[in-house]
Amino acid sequence: MTQDRPDAPELLDALAEFLYTDVRGWAPREKRFQVLVAANVCAVVARELRASEEPLRSDLALFGELLGSEFDVPAADELPTAVRRAERRLAEEIRGGAFDARLDQLIAGLREHVRRKLDVARPGYTDG
Repeated sequence: MTQDRPDAPELLDALAEFLYTDVRGWAPREKRFQVLVAANVCAVVARELRASEEPLRSDLALFGELLGSEFDVPAADELPTAVRRAERRLAEEIRGGAFDARLDQLIAGLREHVRRKLDVARPGYTDG
């Protein structure tokens, strides 16, 4: 359910901006790094909330494609667990040598997966 504005991502964006622009200047020198980390956490969580479950659904589909099996699409609250299970299965298959003959396909898929993660954690990192 969405609350009135500002919504959660907007509140987190405002907090991140406040920490970065104001608090960082007030903070003792030895605490400025922690202030920057807190600002970054707020920004990442805001982007995760905006992205919703789409990156997880995309990852589950990608892992299913790589593994040659379709996964049932679970309810939103079960999606993170389903993705972790699929990741573990993919890792087991990789360790077992199942992708030795199709490394190009695996690498392309994992690049897509990492790019999706970076889009949330560090936007613009993969540009150029």
